[in-house]
Amino acid sequence: MPKTGLAQTRKQKVLAEVKKKRQQRAIITLVIVAVLIGIIGAGVYALSQQHGSANFPFPCLAETTNLHVHPWLRIWIQTTPGTNNSVTIPTAVGILDPQISGGLAGGGSCFEPMHTHDDTGIIHIESAHTTDTYTLGDFFNVWKATPGMSTVFVPGLGSLPVVFNSTDILGYKPDQTHTLELLVDGQNSTQWGSLQLVPLDYCDQNVAQFPPCSLTAGANPYYGGGSYPYGTEHTIIIYYKYV
Repeated sequence: MPKTGLAQTRKQKVLAEVKKKRQQRAIITLVIVAVLIGIIGAGVYALSQQHGSANFPFPCLAETTNLHVHPWLRIWIQTTPGTNNSVTIPTAVGILDPQISGGLAGGGSCFEPMHTHDDTGIIHIESAHTTDTYTLGDFFNVWKATPGMSTVFVPGLGSLPVVFNSTDILGYKPDQTHTLELLVDGQNSTQWGSLQLVPLDYCDQNVAQFPPCSLTAGANPYYGGGSYPYGTEHTIIIYYKYV
């Protein structure tokens, strides 16, 4: 073979080898990019499943539920004698992207362990473990972290901030003519934000057909398949009272 032809053949082989290596590098790059996208996507999904919202204080509920109880919270604000404004706790507290029909919240992209399905004041507490504990302060943190619910509208009082502690309920603080009380089963409590809610279920079969239980919480407490040790028909009232 002439030298020019041999040189041409070698050149073609070199070019082919260069092209082959370029293709291999391109494939490796695509594989790396795909793996990185998968890792990032999995991380985003895991975070979304864990928190649902960057502001929610608890992970979203898992499918397994061994605890399901229904405390009943009421908030009364009495600014002047003879008036008693009842605060409506909103539907879908603690639910992201709620599907609301007929005033009841069904599906959503994330459910906090404490959430509301209606506006009766019944709090649904659900968890995978009967040893998990949740407080009244936790519920208010979930409430104000729910998108669009940092304030609550109360007829006659306007839009109020979702604030709760021993000296403030929704912006109302005790003074010379008003007291602020936390009543548990009609008795004054000093626990306030630390009040444990799991033992304070209201709904059971005796009141299942009557408000506030009749809408979404009409059964006995579910406590890991065993008996519920705390009793039911408990009540929780936060009362800003004119004296």
